[in-house]
Amino acid sequence: MYVDIITIVAAGFAAAGVALILNRLSGRRLPRWVVPAFAGTGMIVMSLTNEYRWYPRTLTLLPAGFEVISTADYSAPFSPWTYVIPYVNRFAAVDVAGVQRNANAPDMRLANVVFFQRWQPMQLRSALFDCAQGRTALLQDNAMFNEDGTVRVPRWDQTGLDDPATALVCAGPI
Repeated sequence: MYVDIITIVAAGFAAAGVALILNRLSGRRLPRWVVPAFAGTGMIVMSLTNEYRWYPRTLTLLPAGFEVISTADYSAPFSPWTYVIPYVNRFAAVDVAGVQRNANAPDMRLANVVFFQRWQPMQLRSALFDCAQGRTALLQDNAMFNEDGTVRVPRWDQTGLDDPATALVCAGPI
């Protein structure tokens, strides 16, 4: 967040500097409002650039083995251009490389799912995938285990085998 603020302010100063140079080159014929208008425009453009570049920039920071399973496009009435060109402001990724399997429950897979949202801290959750029945359960930190090492799940979500996360985790060679 602080980096975004710094880049926005720097863009404002840079745009104002361009306006000052243009004013000098024109023999000081430009109106006085040009410098603040350039500064404001530069800050707005940089702010929009930061919003639209957040998702691709965050993707490059994901470790190897993570696959994106869902994205959410953002549109809002106070940003009408987002109805024409929406941007991604949150997404989820699963750690395919770290999928675990229990020999006592061969159809079950345990994987970490990471939820990212613009301006929010990342959330890491463990998820249990039932590859036979197409069910998923997000596990709590205090998950209980049975004697054979299987997890006691209080609530399953029937996601189906065509769910992107379930398909990705269950398709892996483990």
